[in-house]
Amino acid sequence: MTTTNDNAARMTLRIAGVLQEIRDIWAKRLDVYYTQIESLVDGQWLDTEDVIGIIRESRMASREALDGLGGDLSAELVHTSNGVVARYEAERLSFVEEINDLRDEISRLLSGDENAMRRENESFKAVIDSIPEFNLLKVIQRGRRTDYKQLSEDTGEKKSALRKLVKELMRKGYVNIDKKSRPHAIIYLCAPWTQKEHQAQMALDGPKPESFLHAEIERR
Repeated sequence: MTTTNDNAARMTLRIAGVLQEIRDIWAKRLDVYYTQIESLVDGQWLDTEDVIGIIRESRMASREALDGLGGDLSAELVHTSNGVVARYEAERLSFVEEINDLRDEISRLLSGDENAMRRENESFKAVIDSIPEFNLLKVIQRGRRTDYKQLSEDTGEKKSALRKLVKELMRKGYVNIDKKSRPHAIIYLCAPWTQKEHQAQMALDGPKPESFLHAEIERR
C-alpha cells in the first residue's frame, strides 16, 4: 500500500517526464519548420514583403507550438491525475471496507461479552438466592435500618434463627448492630451485588465479603 508522499513523488516524476517528452517533440517540429524556411530562401534575394511573411509564418509556428505544447501537457496531466485519483479512490474504498470489517468484529465481540456477562449475572443471582443470609440481607437492604422484631414479621422466621444469620452478615461486613439503641438496630452497610467490580468473581468463586468491606470503607 502506497502513502500520500509516494504518490506525490511518483506524480512529480511523471510530470517531469511528460514535460521533457512534449518539449522535445515540439522542438523538433520547430526545427523542421525553420529548416524548410531556410531551404526556401537559401541563395535568394528577399525583399521587405518576403521578410515580413517569413516573420509572420515564424510567429504563427511559434504560437502553434506553444498552443500544442499547452494542449498536450494539459491532456497528459489530466490523464495522469485521473490515474492517481482512481488509485486513491480504490485505496480509500479499501480502507472503508477494512474499517467496516473492524466495526463488525468489535460489535460481535461486544455482543459476546454482553452474553457472557448476562450468564455470569444469572449465575451470581442463583448463588445469592441459595444462601439464607443473603436472602435476609435483601430484606435488610430494603429497610436500610430495622430490628429483630421487624425482621421476624417481614420474613416469618424466628428471632433465634435471625440472630444467627445477622451475626454471620455482621462478621462478613454487610451489616452492623447498633447496641446503644433499644431494641438493637440492624443497619445495612453493603451487599455483594452492589460491588460491580466483583460480580464476575462472585459468580464463579463465591462471595469474598472481606474485600467488599474494604471497598465500602474506602468509599466512605
